[in-house]
Amino acid sequence: MNAWDPITEEVVLEASELILTPKNHPMIVMCNLGRHRTGTIVGCLRKLQRWNLTSIFEEYRRYAGPKVRVLNEQFIELFDTDLVRVPIDHPKWL
Repeated sequence: MNAWDPITEEVVLEASELILTPKNHPMIVMCNLGRHRTGTIVGCLRKLQRWNLTSIFEEYRRYAGPKVRVLNEQFIELFDTDLVRVPIDHPKWL
């Protein structure tokens, strides 16, 4: 995946499934620079945790710094959390 390619719903769903499976813990979630793809995936997880969008975007912007991508924020806002398969034994933080 090229760092400039937009993240896809498929990638976020696959990452979410891995992150939400306790047998995979502990884990670290990161991309090449730890900003855009990581921030988008974490933003979608925050949405799944029912954070409000203002808080999600504030966290994303804090880590993206001056290189915020509005398309990533739009992706998070439009992401359908109903598509995420949440395991029965999901982590307590969810």
